[in-house]
This record gives sequence, structure tokens and C-alpha cells, in this order.
Amino acid sequence: MTVFYIVIAVLVLLFGIFSYLNAANWNVLHVLGLFLTFGAAFAYLVLAAAVLRTESSWKKLAEQKDKELNQAVSQVELLETGRTVNPQSGRLESVDDPTDSLVGAKAELKRVMYDRGRLWRNVTRGAINNNQVGLTLPPVQAPVTNNPAGGAAAPASVPTQRSLAPDDIVYAFGQMNHPEDPTLNVPAYFIGEFVVRTIQDQNMTVESTTKLDRAQQQTLNLPNQWMLYDKMPVDDHEVFDDMDDAQLASLIRGACSRMGLPQPMQDEVLTSIQRNGEPAGADDPEIAVMSRVTFQQDYEVPVDAQVDTSGITQEFEPASGLAAAAFLKQGEPTKFTKGDQVILSTSRDPGKALVDQGIVTVDEKVYIRPLNDFVFQFHAYKSQVEDMRDTAYTLNEDIKMLTEADNIAKDVIAYREQEKANLQADKDKVVYEQEQIAEYKQKLLSFLTETLKVNSRLYRTNQTLVEELQRASDAVLRKLGQEELDKADPDSLTLAY
Repeated sequence: MTVFYIVIAVLVLLFGIFSYLNAANWNVLHVLGLFLTFGAAFAYLVLAAAVLRTESSWKKLAEQKDKELNQAVSQVELLETGRTVNPQSGRLESVDDPTDSLVGAKAELKRVMYDRGRLWRNVTRGAINNNQVGLTLPPVQAPVTNNPAGGAAAPASVPTQRSLAPDDIVYAFGQMNHPEDPTLNVPAYFIGEFVVRTIQDQNMTVESTTKLDRAQQQTLNLPNQWMLYDKMPVDDHEVFDDMDDAQLASLIRGACSRMGLPQPMQDEVLTSIQRNGEPAGADDPEIAVMSRVTFQQDYEVPVDAQVDTSGITQEFEPASGLAAAAFLKQGEPTKFTKGDQVILSTSRDPGKALVDQGIVTVDEKVYIRPLNDFVFQFHAYKSQVEDMRDTAYTLNEDIKMLTEADNIAKDVIAYREQEKANLQADKDKVVYEQEQIAEYKQKLLSFLTETLKVNSRLYRTNQTLVEELQRASDAVLRKLGQEELDKADPDSLTLAY
């Protein structure tokens, strides 16, 4: 800038010198025209320099802004699609995390919303009649539409028809405020599975699909509002990834405490979540042991089923696990390149086959918490409860019958004991009588013996007397006969005795 001023000063001096030397030969018009021309040239020079300076600075700024614009466009494209071409290097760039892009975030949001399903908050519980519960839904809020003209937002029309319908299945949770943000409502405890029986405007009646147990009946009487889901919440690993140990422990222990779980079970649940992704132990069950593997070559895995399904009859094929629903199909196989690391099960096919074929190599065994199928577990638990109730009813009936039989047996035993006592008394009497009879018999036998002895003596005496009487009788008869013979006629026949 100093040089520019020096040049101007030199030109002014030269102009003054040449004008003075030539002033003798010029008239007034020549001198005036020369001065005006020099002034105009000088002014033009200053203006041209200013324009050049302005153009130079603005051109540099324009180039910088154009570069920033290209970078901003590239960044916007990267945020929108997750991929872009670097305007400086010409290389393709992509985001590290798919959720860092708008497309990936929308896809993740759709996945989360699909897993979550529809949700109704601030549902007020009404009267309870056996297994049926009256509920009041909150008023439908009209969505606010944006006004491009910049005026006040016009409220949209409020839909009068509810998205719920009779025979729909909903899962009810008790509602509470988020511990860190009271403006958010989150589930506090599980109440049960219900089926919609009637719905009219904001009022609806639901009925439990299973017999309510004591814990569910207690939760029904709590004053908390309800949250209704048309899908049972899905277990996930990623939801705990951003939490530190303190936050995770506070969350899990708080939920377990609301469920009334004992301390050992709380520790087991917390440990299983905290250990997720850590090296596996020797005592870990096979279902929880996965392998971190590295691909040694490019590999493709088909993930879409070949058959087309109409409607959402099933999301995945039961045998192969391939996506059957159209909204789950990605349209191409999942591709892995050499050096990619993933976690999969290598204890059985198809993971074991990849290891055997040398497609992947096992880096380490890691513990992966088995995910819970809450719907299956809920129905399995209810089925077990019903089985236990049936078993308990059968056992109670058996106990009742056994108790009655025991009472009858006790009565019989008491009767038999009394009968036994009576028989024992009778036996004692009989024994006494037998003893008395034996004693009397002995006396009789003794008397009989004596009598027999006496009779024997009498018999012998009588026999002797008979013999003597016989001899006497014979003697008398002979004597009488002799006397008769002596008196009788000798010529008559007399029969002698």
C-alpha cells in the first residue's frame, strides 16, 4: 500500500513539472483540460484499484463459500443417505454408525416402533367386575399442521374412530413418571394380557385372557394409570449399551424391586446384563455362549425367503429363519468381506459349518445374554400356574378324601378299639369262667374219681353180693327142688329148675 502511495506522489510531481515546462506554449483550455484529464485518470486509477481489491477479496470469499457449500452439500447428503462423495478427494465416504444418517435413523426408528407397536398412555382404570375391567382412554389430540404462509397453525380434524377394536389383544402396564425426567411416562410394572370386549368413544371394557392371580389382583387396585401396548415389549441388547454400571444397576434393581423379586434373583438378572459381551466362562450354559469370529473370505448369506406372503401371516420361516414378511425383506443377501468381525453361534450349524470350512476363524468365546420371549414366557408361566392349580385342586381333593377316609378310619379304629376292649373284657370273663370251669372240672374229676372208686368198690361188693345171692338162690332153689321132689308122686313128671 505504501508503494502505491509513493507511485502516486511521483506521478503528481512529474505531472506538475511537465505542466510547468509546457505552460508557456499552452493556453488556458489546454492546461484546464490536462488537469481535468489527469484528475479523472487519477480518480479512475483509485476506483479501478478499489474495484480490483474488492473483486479479489470477494472472489476469494466466493471460492471459500463455494467450497464450504460443496462441503455442506456433501455433509447433508452424508446425513441424509449415509454415503457421499468427498468434493475434495473424490472418494466415497460413509457414516460409521447407520443411525448417524437420516435414512438409517428412520429405519432404526421404524424398527423400534415396529417392535414397540401401538401405545396408549394415560389410560384410567374404572370398575372391576371379575376378570373384566372398565377403562377410559385419553381424548384424541388433533395433530398440528404447519402453515406455509407463516400464520397460526390450523388444527387438523380430530378422528372419531379409535384404532382399537373388539377382540384386539393388549398388554397392560402400570404407568409412572421417569425417574430422571418427570415429563415422560414409562411402564412401572406388568399387569396382564387383556382382550378388548367393547369400545365406544373413550370408554372400553377389557377382559383378562387368563385367570388373574393374587399379584395381578393387587396391581389392579393400585391408583396408577395404565399404559396399553398392542405388542408385548421386545427384549433387546442395544437398549443397555449406553448405560454405565451405576445407571444399569439403578434401573434393573428398581424394576426388580417393583416386581417383588428377592435380592439373589436381582443380582442374577443384573449380572447377566452386565456380562453381556464379556469373555464366556466354563460354567456358562451353551445357549449363552457365542463366538467372535473373523471372516477369512468374502461371504454372502441369504436372508429373504423365496415365497411371498399375503398379509402378515408370519414374519419369519420357522425352519430356516428367513424373512417371510415383505416389509422385513431387504432384497439382497447380507454380504461380509474378508476381515469383518461378527458374533455368532459356532456350537451347531450353520455357524459350525463356517468354522469347519475355514470361512471364519474363532477369535474368542463371549457371553451373550439369551433374549427373553416375554409373550411365550407369560403364557408358559400362566400354563404352569394353571397346571399347578389343577394339580393343587386334585391334591386338595385327594387330601379331602384322605381326610374323610382318615376320619372314617379313626371312627372305625375307635369302634374296633371299643369292640376290642369289650372283647378283651369278654375274654377276661371267659378266661375267668374257663378257670372256674377248669377248677370246677377238676373238682368234678376228683369227685368223679372218688365216685368211680366208690362205685368200683360198690360194684365189686355188689358183684360179690350177686355171686353170694346167686349161690344162696341156687342153694334155695336146689333145696326147694329137692323138697318138691321129696313131696311129689314118684310116677309124675316134674320139671326141675
